[in-house]
Amino acid sequence: MQKDSRYKTASSYAEAWFGAAKDNNSEDKVFAEVDLIRESLKNDTKLWTAMMTSKVSKDFIDDVAHKAKFSEISRNTLKLIAENGRLNLLEQITDDFSDLFYEKKGIVKVNVDTAVALSATQDKQLRKVLQDKLHKEIELIYHIKPEVLGGLAIRFKSFLIDDTLSAKLKKFEKLMTEQ
Repeated sequence: MQKDSRYKTASSYAEAWFGAAKDNNSEDKVFAEVDLIRESLKNDTKLWTAMMTSKVSKDFIDDVAHKAKFSEISRNTLKLIAENGRLNLLEQITDDFSDLFYEKKGIVKVNVDTAVALSATQDKQLRKVLQDKLHKEIELIYHIKPEVLGGLAIRFKSFLIDDTLSAKLKKFEKLMTEQ
């Protein structure tokens, strides 16, 4: 029950943030700000963990957002999130905002897990194949995960194409233990 409640709360903040951006015809600018926040959440986990686990004032958030030259929409939303003690949901809020943005633009967000970064040629080939199959513009988001060992796991909407070596080894292991 708790997980659903947190998800709904994060979704509500994301929808309000996106709605304010849409009302102001600034979806692209606000998306760039949200994307910057999402990247910093992933890259500087110690800072964000400290911010999320302590009581951060809305004035501090406003000061940081002002120095980052964020729009008034993003500054006000971030202050509200901090004031309501919901900074611990910021990663989910920004992910939900991103999903709303891509949906509105008709872009399919595709997450790709791979053991190593793809070459420019491999990236170009993957983009072409996915765009041809989905008949939509795509946004590829790569996740480097050494535990996949090799191959790709491709996730979009509710679909998963798992052609990783780790998945194949798990299937093989299951076959061997069933006999």
